Amino acid sequence: MKKTALLLILSLTLVSGCRKQTFDERVQAEVEHFNVKEAPKHMDIYTTLDSMNYDQPTQTIGYYYTVNGIADDSELFPAEAFQQQLLQNVRSSLQLKSHKEHGCNFRYCYISQTTGRPLLDVTFTPEDYK
Repeated sequence: MKKTALLLILSLTLVSGCRKQTFDERVQAEVEHFNVKEAPKHMDIYTTLDSMNYDQPTQTIGYYYTVNGIADDSELFPAEAFQQQLLQNVRSSLQLKSHKEHGCNFRYCYISQTTGRPLLDVTFTPEDYK
């Protein structure tokens, strides 16, 4: 009887510990891992990915960059060509495949190191990248 009860408790513990993560939980864990273990990440000599966030109600993944040096120029960022390149990167990214399949939005915010103000803040929706 004690062995049966012990096996039942052990089985219930194992089954409850094997609960599969939801998509939102997985994305939130990825974002938290990046912010704790990898941030800030230097993308090039002028751009640093400072942090990420995930807004679950809107399913928006946000990327927050700081720009310095000659790239820290408000004239460069409103350019349509730059935004189109960002959109093309989202469209062609294999890393974002599952996020795109779930219909996530992708927000890119570039902040001037000099002024602390946004140089560009753009969000791409599924309608944009499909």
